[in-house]
Amino acid sequence: MLEKLKVNIISYIYNISKQPVKLHELLEANALFNEGMKLDGTRLGFRLRTGRAYLVFMVLIHIIIIPMAFLAHELFAILDCHASIIVAMVFTAFLFGIFNYFKDWTRDSVTRERIKQMWVLHFPHFPYSEFNIEVSNIYEKAKDDDIKNVDLERYILDNLSS
Repeated sequence: MLEKLKVNIISYIYNISKQPVKLHELLEANALFNEGMKLDGTRLGFRLRTGRAYLVFMVLIHIIIIPMAFLAHELFAILDCHASIIVAMVFTAFLFGIFNYFKDWTRDSVTRERIKQMWVLHFPHFPYSEFNIEVSNIYEKAKDDDIKNVDLERYILDNLSS
């Protein structure tokens, strides 16, 4: 259920290209992703629709905020209005901070899925979960050996099969 919701959210807030990703771009993205770096979505063919991201985030947050507001209403009715104002300011700052984590989470999810999709296209006989680190290491070695992009696929496949 949650996985389906995640897929629906991602497909709504991201514009994902149907065009395949070039091999050297896939390898570069995989290497950077394995290192924990944030990737530019245009390399893998996706773009965030910011307005839709804010809309989905606000809907998700309101699912949490509304019940909390009903529970805290009695307490804030009794307290001084200054306390309510301070809590509102802190909560607003918290929400905008959480939005950045939401964007990062969705971008990482889209990046991982897009790499897996393109992996099947370029390396159909080598499962992503087993070979992504090994291919990343081979790619780094290929960059050090100045292997051209034309010969990159053969170089990687030769190293994987040996």
